[in-house]
Amino acid sequence: MKVGVHLPQLGRASSPELLVEIAQKAEALGFDDLWTADHVAVPVGLAGMPSFFPEPVPILAAVASHTTRVGLGTSVIVGAYRNPTHFAKQWATLDWMSNHRTILGLGAGWLEKEFEAIGVPFAARGKRLDDYIRGWRAAWAGETSYSSETFSFDGVRINPQPPTPIPIWIGGSSKPAMRRAAWCDGWQGTWAPLDVFTDRKTMLEDALEAAERPRDTMTISIHCEFRLETPLDKKRWSDIGDGHGDRVMLIGSPDHIGDVLEEYKATGLDHMTLVPIAGTREEWHEHLEAADVVRRRLVG
Repeated sequence: MKVGVHLPQLGRASSPELLVEIAQKAEALGFDDLWTADHVAVPVGLAGMPSFFPEPVPILAAVASHTTRVGLGTSVIVGAYRNPTHFAKQWATLDWMSNHRTILGLGAGWLEKEFEAIGVPFAARGKRLDDYIRGWRAAWAGETSYSSETFSFDGVRINPQPPTPIPIWIGGSSKPAMRRAAWCDGWQGTWAPLDVFTDRKTMLEDALEAAERPRDTMTISIHCEFRLETPLDKKRWSDIGDGHGDRVMLIGSPDHIGDVLEEYKATGLDHMTLVPIAGTREEWHEHLEAADVVRRRLVG
């Protein structure tokens, strides 16, 4: 089993210095990969969404220059509202800068107001993302033409071209998301009660069977938010500014968190991303060290 950790990207705790500190420390501890999230336009007053939400690709580019081994991923980028040609170039450049360590996590998106702000239709976003993924794969493989309903190019080349295919993981828990994941390289779901997760995993395995694809050809992952020992102090945290909202998270000691997550590992999970909910530089280092205790237990 592989284990990654989310970077301190969001909310008031984030800073360029802390991003590099945590990235380098996580690499030294032995984590497999580092993760970022994505939203371009955050609606005012939306609880559970941090008001400070920097763009993931520049963050990963900066982290790439301060690390050498760990994978660099997105959980997940909203691919359906980006210009597909520009994004093909942008991600290929990130992959080149990182010496081909990227994992492209993608989602169709769920926040209609955000699509409105960007000027992209919310409807048919799943179909658009499917077209984009196939077009990106074509461009990165060196093809000079590709045609689909929502994304086409002809007689152009997009460089740099990755020497090996970029892994594409799909987020989401709907049937369309599972069908999409079944022809991509991985699925990264959100943490949920074990019975809910098991149902989602079964849905994915059914999609794989329908696609006539062996289970061992893809990565099944979840990301799990956790907090050490105590719930959030609402006097110090803002539902909007820091973005925790009412999301369910694991709270407790590293041993308790490990006990819970070992049950998920037993289902055949391939990968887990631990997401510290920490409000200061000191808390981030404390949570990363706790995450490493959990990591060593899960991979042991």
